[in-house]
Amino acid sequence: MNAFRLAAGATLASFLVAAVPAQAGTSLVIDASSGAVLSSENPSQAWHPASTTKMMTLYVALKAVRDRKIGLETAIPASKRAASQPRVKVYIRAGQEVTLDNAIRIMMVKSANDIAYVIAEGVGGDVESFVGMMNAEAQRLGMRDTVFVNPNGWHHPDQQTSARDLAVLAMALMSEFSDYSEYWNTGAVQLGKQVLKNTNGLVGRYYGINGFKTGFVCASGFNVVATASRGGRTLITVVLGAHSGAERTVKAAQLLDDGFGKWGGLGTTVNSLPSGNGGRAYSICDTVRRGGSAMGDDTETSGPITFSTSQGVGGNAEGTSDRFAVGAPQSGVGGSVLTRSPSGRITLGPRAPLATVPVAFGRTPASASAPLAANVVAKPETQVARETIQPGAPVAAGLVGGSAGRTQSANGAIPARSSAFAATAPGDEVQPPSNAFGSGPLRLQGAVQAGAATPASLRAGAAAGIKPAGRNAAKPLLTKPAKDKAKPAPAKAKPSTALVKPPARPVPAAAKPDA
Repeated sequence: MNAFRLAAGATLASFLVAAVPAQAGTSLVIDASSGAVLSSENPSQAWHPASTTKMMTLYVALKAVRDRKIGLETAIPASKRAASQPRVKVYIRAGQEVTLDNAIRIMMVKSANDIAYVIAEGVGGDVESFVGMMNAEAQRLGMRDTVFVNPNGWHHPDQQTSARDLAVLAMALMSEFSDYSEYWNTGAVQLGKQVLKNTNGLVGRYYGINGFKTGFVCASGFNVVATASRGGRTLITVVLGAHSGAERTVKAAQLLDDGFGKWGGLGTTVNSLPSGNGGRAYSICDTVRRGGSAMGDDTETSGPITFSTSQGVGGNAEGTSDRFAVGAPQSGVGGSVLTRSPSGRITLGPRAPLATVPVAFGRTPASASAPLAANVVAKPETQVARETIQPGAPVAAGLVGGSAGRTQSANGAIPARSSAFAATAPGDEVQPPSNAFGSGPLRLQGAVQAGAATPASLRAGAAAGIKPAGRNAAKPLLTKPAKDKAKPAPAKAKPSTALVKPPARPVPAAAKPDA
């Protein structure tokens, strides 16, 4: 009997250990060109993606552009559903339009939930159809642990992914859409008078950072997918489940340092990593709340980032990795941008000035010749393009494989030798080759340009309302009740006749001008 109880207790204990994963989160570092795994920590553990979901929203949108189903200059009207999404958002109003180009920039830099819904409706016609497209692409890419429920990452218990799957998605974006790399490496955008900085704390702090995406909901903790290039190598790191924004940023920097500091890896590739066990992502919200960190993904500061830890997370800042298999150091790459005090405080320096790209709501001149948005085609009564534009018409510019080549125009892309990134060491500023993944961070054609509204951007008949002849229609207003008498009469009107009241409404004696 005692033996049976001991065996049963051991079985229950092992079950509980398996059912409750460690609170340390999950991470992965891979070589972006080969997919070789350099380090990993529970890479297939189911996790809530939060706003890293928007990477798939971007992928589906760019694929639609490549397939000529929508254009970068297509004007997408915002629905009430999109406008009502919770923050983080830029408060686009229902009925306002935004081009796909500007919408993508805002979504990737600010992580705006309302704009993610605008993109989904503009590309898929409605959110449900777009989510179906997201899941279809996830299956095609081999993202075996991923299920999407919405396009912006707002928390849903069924929406989950893994570090492995997000690394696969990052590789797909970089290899298939390298011409559009500006969308994920822009430091800041300016919308009206407001400058919105990238929520990725590595941008402007870590040398060679090429961008990608952060995410936060309480259930997931602080997530980040980041990519950086040094000495001709490009790495991708994924950190899921950090307990603060500072921890997320510092840990990602250390993992990148660790990867750049060695050749080779663990002898496997990201595609050969096993899938998860089919379990559901669990919530770490209670742990995150107890940490006392700012509960949001848009609270990044411009100053240094400091994180105190008693557990090492690897990286050149600590000499050799204390968690991952030690590989041969990479010659010519050293001098971590991280500093560590004897007490264990790890600091990543202040943010350098960021290049800012102007964005705006509304149409651009090229919108008149761009295909209709899918939500406009589905609802003809809300069409916003001219009647002469037919659904499926080719995009005038900015398509991969189009007849016109891309140009490196000065529309806001980060230059090759930008001061926005901290160097690894004085004089050691090795830039990645310009032909990495087929091209470097090229500028996009058709970016928004400042200018006044044109007749083509006005509603039909709207111009008639400002013609001088339209002033004659104001005369009937003079017959309104006495409370409107204070309005000045037109110059051509005679006071003796303009102020005469209808017979049914006698004018008081004191109000007669001829008395």
